[in-house]
Amino acid sequence: MKKAVIIFTLILSLITSGCNIIESKITEEHAKLIVLEYHSKDIGEVKIISVTTKFNKYIIEWENRDNCENGTDSVNTKGELKNIVTTIC
Repeated sequence: MKKAVIIFTLILSLITSGCNIIESKITEEHAKLIVLEYHSKDIGEVKIISVTTKFNKYIIEWENRDNCENGTDSVNTKGELKNIVTTIC
């Protein structure tokens, strides 16, 4: 019985960890550059806060303190950017 539980746990963890792996044609660094280029303006410097993978996309949180903006974008495997949320204070 213990072996069955251990095997089931291992299989379940492999399946769930596989969902967070991005099968991408682009790297995480390239996704960051896409977001930085998109949000770069004349005012301030855009900084990446965090990068996670979800549903085969990079979810990137960013901020521009000088311009008083922050937000979250997603970049898919083709390098297409989608703005999820942007806040201007």
